[in-house]
Amino acid sequence: MGENICQCEKLIFACKILTALDKRDIVEQMQKIDYPDLSEKVYRALRIMILEGELVPGEKLKQDILATRLGISRTPLAAAFSKLEKEMLIELLPRRGARVRSLDSKELLDLYDIRIRLEPLGASGVAKNGTREDLRALRELLAVYKALVDIDNPREVRRADYEFHLAIARMSGNESLYRIISAFNIVFICNQGGLLKPARSSYEEHAALMEALSAHDEALAASIMRDHLADSRHRLLSSLQEVP
Repeated sequence: MGENICQCEKLIFACKILTALDKRDIVEQMQKIDYPDLSEKVYRALRIMILEGELVPGEKLKQDILATRLGISRTPLAAAFSKLEKEMLIELLPRRGARVRSLDSKELLDLYDIRIRLEPLGASGVAKNGTREDLRALRELLAVYKALVDIDNPREVRRADYEFHLAIARMSGNESLYRIISAFNIVFICNQGGLLKPARSSYEEHAALMEALSAHDEALAASIMRDHLADSRHRLLSSLQEVP
């Protein structure tokens, strides 16, 4: 739980970077984040900008503009870009800089196929190995999710959906599974846009999953997660087929 709290605090500070009013505010906020070097701070800030949709798929990343905005030189941007490319969040273009990675419809469907196969393993892992503290943390995330649905905040609902799925993978006890799901899901959420189903329906499916996790029912938890993702994939496919 301590590690999860630390991650949340760093995320809050990274968000403050994005909303800082001028260069001095940005530098001040970046100095508050306890990362080992400047390139790591820049990487985290850019990652949040992509996740929040401030940098959109296909957008070219102009180093001079980003350096000015973050109050840094262009040097740490190169290392940050390298890490973001490894996470499949950006593409490095020979002699043309970099741009935010944009997935086509087949790649999005392929990512859903991967999620449908892997995330049920995470759900069953939490049902089997999840501690009381893990389950309490998931309930807190679910409560935040519901509150955001109630006030109709689509952008933050999308973020809460991502955090809930990622937390399940992290608590599954399978570190390799968590790393894979984390990498795929952030690419996925940055390209998908909004939720494919009504937010309240998605919340209700998450609530049913939470009940299965709390009951330590491995098979049911895996089944609910599989059906939840399969339905979203079907909705994505249907929406793509409607596009002329």
